[in-house]
Amino acid sequence: MRNCASCGGELVRVRRTFRERIIYHAVLKCKECGRREARDQWFLFLFGTKSRCPRCGSFRVEKLRGVDHIDPMYKNPLSYIQKFFGAKVHWCPFCRLQFYDLRKKIPTPKRSAPAAAGATDMAKSDE
Repeated sequence: MRNCASCGGELVRVRRTFRERIIYHAVLKCKECGRREARDQWFLFLFGTKSRCPRCGSFRVEKLRGVDHIDPMYKNPLSYIQKFFGAKVHWCPFCRLQFYDLRKKIPTPKRSAPAAAGATDMAKSDE
């Protein structure tokens, strides 16, 4: 069951208007606060400014140096047209799909060093 991002309440599907049927796959409403959330249609990944997985819609894709012959390739004419124009190979770690995309991927935030490692160094220096 999905939860609301603002209050944590339960989300339920609601009836979509004609316009929403074209744009959204589903519209969800929180039972507690009444906030509405929408899920995009599958084909809207083509119109975004950042690279997105064509199968699952995730923005957390990685850029590969070359084609991996184990994972499946997205076989869409648009993907191969992008390859012709010099697109890089992207890979989705969730559905393991490779695809060509001209757009940039969303940068992932750099992780800092774990705090536990610093605490053990302090304990060793006290001895």
